[in-house]
Amino acid sequence: MMFARKKDFEKVYNVFKQHRKWFPHVRTDHLKIQIERKQIILEDGVVIVFHHAKRKQKIGDVQIERGDTVLHQIASDSPGSGNAQSILNSFFEYCPGNVFLSVRADNLTANKFYVKMNMNLIGKTNWSKGTIPGNVYVKRKRSN
Repeated sequence: MMFARKKDFEKVYNVFKQHRKWFPHVRTDHLKIQIERKQIILEDGVVIVFHHAKRKQKIGDVQIERGDTVLHQIASDSPGSGNAQSILNSFFEYCPGNVFLSVRADNLTANKFYVKMNMNLIGKTNWSKGTIPGNVYVKRKRSN
């Protein structure tokens, strides 16, 4: 996995600007901090923002355990190229535990992609005081 470096900030941010409809909440200050913490992968035009859970936490109605990975965002500068599929598979191998993510329920393309990547829909979440429904997916590394 290739982690983003400070000099890659503009590349990372430009990928999210391309997909502003789905990522209106991405903040430049957070991206810079996540780059410093090695929580952003930038490879072949694909950006993955994540963290490894240091304690139990919840995503919607799903419990995440310490050591699991939370995938915050994945985006590609060339959707449909196959790069995201390849990089995400490598990311799954890199992660020490289960990988969880949440996605807007109305983002049909992303939901189909996660199913294609053999992730399981296991829960629900929402944003903006319940006005934006979302789904929670997992890619299991170990049986639970």
